[in-house]
Amino acid sequence: MRYNKLDLNQLVVLDAILAERSVTKAADRLFLSQPATSCALSRLRDFFEDQLLTQVGKTLVLTPLADSLVKPVRDVLLQVQAITTTKPHFDPTTSMRKITVECSDYVMNVFISEVIRRAAWEAPLMQFDLRLIGTHSHENLDSGEIELLIAPEFFTSANHPSEPLFDDTFSCVTWIGNTSVGDELTIDDYMSLGHIGTEWGAGRLLTIDERLIEKHGYARRREVIVPSFTIVPGMLVGTNRVATLQTRLANIMVRNAPLRIFPCPIAIPGIVEMLQWHKYQERDLAISWFRDLLKRVANEMPKIHAPTSEESSDKNEIDPRKKKRTRTAPQKVKS
Repeated sequence: MRYNKLDLNQLVVLDAILAERSVTKAADRLFLSQPATSCALSRLRDFFEDQLLTQVGKTLVLTPLADSLVKPVRDVLLQVQAITTTKPHFDPTTSMRKITVECSDYVMNVFISEVIRRAAWEAPLMQFDLRLIGTHSHENLDSGEIELLIAPEFFTSANHPSEPLFDDTFSCVTWIGNTSVGDELTIDDYMSLGHIGTEWGAGRLLTIDERLIEKHGYARRREVIVPSFTIVPGMLVGTNRVATLQTRLANIMVRNAPLRIFPCPIAIPGIVEMLQWHKYQERDLAISWFRDLLKRVANEMPKIHAPTSEESSDKNEIDPRKKKRTRTAPQKVKS
């Protein structure tokens, strides 16, 4: 079919070429031969009167016109996909639909694991592709690479609808044998201890607690930086370091490892994990069903309770012979 003299079938080829920036990779993506894809590119160049891809050194780059076509071409195809996949009815018990979700390993542990267990009973044939959140998550949502994104409120995209799922607070975690901490974790303790920090995503995105600590003007001594939250316990055991984690995750960790949990001596506002979906999938019944399942599980989560100093002392037996070391005053970053 042609529209304004453009064969609309070529839009699929154009989208693949713009995304892959390679005729060979675009051909593989579309399951076409390389000669057929090259021929399609030639016709597209004639239509747009532009090279679309040009050689710069040893790589191919998009021309300015091609770069301006990336988003509108992808949007057109996503709208067509939304129209053609929309069904009048959806039955989760028989559906074989696959849904792709991006979120942090923290969300997978405290929330998604229960969602997947529930889905196994309600939708036994459906598939769920879980991916770790990263620097390209917004692009993945824009392009339709993923259907759902679960992320902290500060990381949500302004281009798509969203709604809150669940909230959490922050707590501090140490090894139970940490000789530098007594019955409570003071601000002097917190600022003088070495910290284990988490920067998630391939682009090393700062976690919200790190952002807020910096906003307060404090500088923590981060001795270890890990790419995911669930690595932290193994890095704490046997050391005098401290980590700041979401309270829901910290509560799980202290049940499974020799760790202690303390209230944060620096006030860190709570977080809200948000659910986002593509604006063109607003009426996708499969996505709507899964969103409903996510909300049902979220609503059944217990209210979060950050520990007090007294509860932290009672939770684990502390050797009274342990003495706290002399602390220096917390240092603020000079502006």
